[in-house]
Amino acid sequence: MLRVHVLDCGSTVVDEALPFSDRSRNPLAFTGILRGKKHKISVPVTAYLIEHPKGLVLVDTGWDTAIRTDARRYEGLVNHFASPGTLPLGKAVTEHLRRLGYRPEDMDYCVLTHMDIDHAGGIGLVQSAKHIMASEAEWAAACGAHPRYLKRLWRGISIETFPDRDVDLFGDGTVTLLPLHGHSAGMTGVKVGGARYLIIAGDAGYGRPSWERLVLPGICWNRAEALASLRTLQAYGNDENCVAVLMTHDTEQKPTIFEL
Repeated sequence: MLRVHVLDCGSTVVDEALPFSDRSRNPLAFTGILRGKKHKISVPVTAYLIEHPKGLVLVDTGWDTAIRTDARRYEGLVNHFASPGTLPLGKAVTEHLRRLGYRPEDMDYCVLTHMDIDHAGGIGLVQSAKHIMASEAEWAAACGAHPRYLKRLWRGISIETFPDRDVDLFGDGTVTLLPLHGHSAGMTGVKVGGARYLIIAGDAGYGRPSWERLVLPGICWNRAEALASLRTLQAYGNDENCVAVLMTHDTEQKPTIFEL
């Protein structure tokens, strides 16, 4: 049996146009510049633990506990202004793992859907995982000069890359890494299960409207690729064998355990 734990790793406050770009006609609304508090919403930050007979897979890391003591320094001025995060006690990914009886070094894989701070920001907490992985396209972008990436977060940590195509993690078709590029250069999803399955979509979508109505997020590395990825999610979401499409910041998704 496969289990997927949906882990509540705190939250972040964003402009309502970041998850759903149709909430404003201003193409820069997602930044929050010149936007009042009435446009701000709080969305969850989620990570996932896959318990598989062949190993443990952590998908994303949420925030580092450093956000509790000096959020501005940890997030950086731009991120702290645009989307300040919070991490209550007991919600760090390592605190969840400890509750479930695991340590970071027990993780066979830590797969990063992409390397924005709310997904890879806790990488230092789990750097003893056996393999920490990101897609080739995402790693190439993260090593560049784009301001969305905070390279100091993973300085000195070994990151392995995987090809920008479907990757069967355990060789049995039950955990497959899927390219869902667009929100970021190498945004990656994870398909978990066999005949019955679920999709971990990261930020390829922010909620059901994303794939039902093909609403792009406010931040897109490549709009055409982001739209293609939403169409892929739409096909999965409409498949009767798909039990859930899990998105990191979906306000409707509560912490739970899926058994497949």
